Amino acid sequence: MGNPESVELIARRNAIRAGVWVGWLSIVAVGAEISANPALHHRALVLGLDLAAALGNLIFAVVPWQAWLAVPHGRFLLDLWSAGLIGFVTLLCLTAGSGAEFDLLLFLVLPFLATAHAGRRRFVWLATSAAAFAAAAATGPLTPAAAALRASLLAATVVLARTFAHSTQVEAERRVAASARAELEHLLIAEAHHRIKNSLQTVSDLLLLARPSGEAGSAFDETAARIRGISIVHELLGEHSGGWIGADELLRRVAASIDSSVRVEADPIMLGAPEAQHLGIVGNELIANAIRHGGGPVNVRLLAGRSDYALIVEDGGTLCAATETGLGLQLVESVVRYGLKGNFSLGSRPEGGTRAEVSFARKMDADPRR
Repeated sequence: MGNPESVELIARRNAIRAGVWVGWLSIVAVGAEISANPALHHRALVLGLDLAAALGNLIFAVVPWQAWLAVPHGRFLLDLWSAGLIGFVTLLCLTAGSGAEFDLLLFLVLPFLATAHAGRRRFVWLATSAAAFAAAAATGPLTPAAAALRASLLAATVVLARTFAHSTQVEAERRVAASARAELEHLLIAEAHHRIKNSLQTVSDLLLLARPSGEAGSAFDETAARIRGISIVHELLGEHSGGWIGADELLRRVAASIDSSVRVEADPIMLGAPEAQHLGIVGNELIANAIRHGGGPVNVRLLAGRSDYALIVEDGGTLCAATETGLGLQLVESVVRYGLKGNFSLGSRPEGGTRAEVSFARKMDADPRR
């Protein structure tokens, strides 16, 4: 689990995302003004400024902000962008003259400045924007109607900027709180699975301590092995905070706990907790059954098809009636049918030996690696 993002980092990233879109809209608006306003001064120079702004906005849109904002120079980049926005609008106003009314674009810049910066920096940049607005307004006299319009827009923009900054801050705080809760839940889940694993191992050890000698002790061995197989699932779930676990890793650990000579070949399949628990039980029983009643070598394969998974356990032994009616295979049939909602078959191979196969449907909407 990674460290949760800070409120400031989330707020900045949201402001940048909004700033990029505002930048493109402003560039389009300037282009429309160039095409429609015959009274525009220095048309070619204004077009050049607009193209330069488009290039700058494209650069800021593709830079890796997610990584850059987390380092100290992230603030400097925000300052650079803020200066570029204000400078762009100011140059437009001074170049195009008062007939273009490009000073209205500054009202789009204010919400970005209020959200991207905090504390003293926010005050400095808002003051800089106000100074730029005053400089732009000085390029030509304003009629009373134009002055009233700008005063109204200024008041509305200030309210909008404060509201947008506040809502962004609240949303960032909610995301940080949700991330912290998720982190805590994962830690609690991991701790719970770790405790379950330890408890199961203790039960397995107690069974073996009470094991009678001779043939009567085989039932204790089988039960202890089943418990160890289940504990392996909880061990993996604890390592992955209760999330998805690799079926290949699960089968390899189960096989190693029974006999290190078992060969396991498995596709990289991810399973949720319920499926992993069922597969762990089934894999443990089939591998133990192959070791106990079959002959070497024992090979385990887990294959991923388009719509289902197949677990195949093969050994060199001969299938007998006692094997087919044993408690282990009865458990396998029950878990496969009611747990995995799949099918189980057991038979002899044409080339000799025994083959056990379990097939169950894959959840196409749940596998994170598909």
